[in-house]
Amino acid sequence: MYHCVLKIAVFSPDFDLVNLIRDITPLDRFDHAVASFDTFDCRAAADCDILIWNIADAMSPAKVRAACREGAALVFCGDRQAIDGCSEAELEAADEFWERPLNGQYIRYRFGRLLRRIKLEKDLYLTSTYLDTAIDSIPDMVWFKAMDGTHVKVNKAFCTTVGKTREDVTGRDHCYIWDVSKEDFEKGEGVCKETEDAVMRERRTLQFTEMVKSQKGLRQFRTYKSPLFDSDGETILGTVGIGHDVTDLENMSTEIEILLSSMPFAILLKDNRERILNVNARFEEYFGVKKQGVLGRQFDEWNAGAFYEERTVNNEGFVEARVRLEENEGKVLEIHEDSIYDIFHNNVGKICIYRDVTLERQMEEQILRNSNTDFMTGLYNRRSLYQYLHNNSSGKKVSLLYVDLDYFKRVNDTYGHKVGDEALILTAKLLRESFKNDFIARIGGDEFLVVKLGYCEREELERGAQDLIQRMKENFGAIEPLSILSASVGIVQSEDFNVDIDLLIQQSDTALYKAKEMGRSCFCVYDREMK
Repeated sequence: MYHCVLKIAVFSPDFDLVNLIRDITPLDRFDHAVASFDTFDCRAAADCDILIWNIADAMSPAKVRAACREGAALVFCGDRQAIDGCSEAELEAADEFWERPLNGQYIRYRFGRLLRRIKLEKDLYLTSTYLDTAIDSIPDMVWFKAMDGTHVKVNKAFCTTVGKTREDVTGRDHCYIWDVSKEDFEKGEGVCKETEDAVMRERRTLQFTEMVKSQKGLRQFRTYKSPLFDSDGETILGTVGIGHDVTDLENMSTEIEILLSSMPFAILLKDNRERILNVNARFEEYFGVKKQGVLGRQFDEWNAGAFYEERTVNNEGFVEARVRLEENEGKVLEIHEDSIYDIFHNNVGKICIYRDVTLERQMEEQILRNSNTDFMTGLYNRRSLYQYLHNNSSGKKVSLLYVDLDYFKRVNDTYGHKVGDEALILTAKLLRESFKNDFIARIGGDEFLVVKLGYCEREELERGAQDLIQRMKENFGAIEPLSILSASVGIVQSEDFNVDIDLLIQQSDTALYKAKEMGRSCFCVYDREMK
């Protein structure tokens, strides 16, 4: 949807820092334009998105911040004494403080976090823009309310109906917005609060017909209100409502047609004999059909060909399924199905609402991946390691292979971190090939841990370690800058089912360093005599 070029200005006499920043791979949908300066350049500072200050002069973080454009990220480099001496205001002026002497690995890590924060802010802005654009495109009134009844967000149609600006409406209650006195509100105009209380009590979407006194006189609205849940799926934060003014509509069919065409979701109506009665334009778009091609068809017949068979139930209890259509391959729809009743409360059919949650699920998956995996290698991280062992090791014996690259620092120092990164990525690939069914984590710079659960022969562990060492020799040997690399492996097995994970990792680390003492490029199995 977007592509962003980050302007990065590095003020530093240290060309290693400049080269390190240039070597960092941009995130998806981003490119970097890196410029370096030996001295302060006012124009460059005012034009960049990220400013890295590594000049040893009297410029304080606050002074550098004053030269930046609004919204730019500031990284301030200084020695420990200078940083510790900064006032609270000076500390707040910078987004990051990097302590000198600068550490390449630390800088890559911190700069990566900064880039991810910038991307998250960009994605958040776009998501907010999507929401504003979506609700403003709806001709019906849309509003979001907090628990105290104040309006948090409204659309243009809402503002037009009440005759007030968005800024004037935001944070205000029903009485102010509709120009109703507290006395009138208590005498019967409180129907709005009653319906919202019902929605929060029922904890589901409800439909109402409400009479509201407005500047245009008494108006009748058909409203759909839903509770807004917090991330725990339980706590209600407020409500969201869609209101359609039906005061001047001649009949219900006109109302339904207008409502269907204005909704930002795909909608299908079916009768109590499961025949499709009506669909909207968004439905035609989502499923690649024409309205006349589905009207009158049996719902089950259409439904069987519209989705893949595999379906899931999300945290809100709604079914989700993927659309079976080449142009919309991968589109995930959340399916809502509610009964329709006539004036005598007889069930006359159902309304099916299909909401596109593809982007939400992709973002959730990305966030989950980022929190549980190592950004560079794609392997699990230390956090995931402990979570995996906590959830899966009960009642099982645990075997660990602690893998560390030999002479990795020499490669980094000689050829630079980019080559070092390539070595780590290749190592991750070889680990996956050698231990296809096991849990693999990167737990340090060039340190990896392979976890095997359940009964496992010592000979199997030794064969696995030797196979990995041999694979690394062959693969590293074929690449000139990596030819000096090899791997040492420490092996340990738990002796009981109630293993202390930290102790087991420590023992595997002890065996690893014994392997290095033995000449590197070999493995060693832990025994109690080791120290």
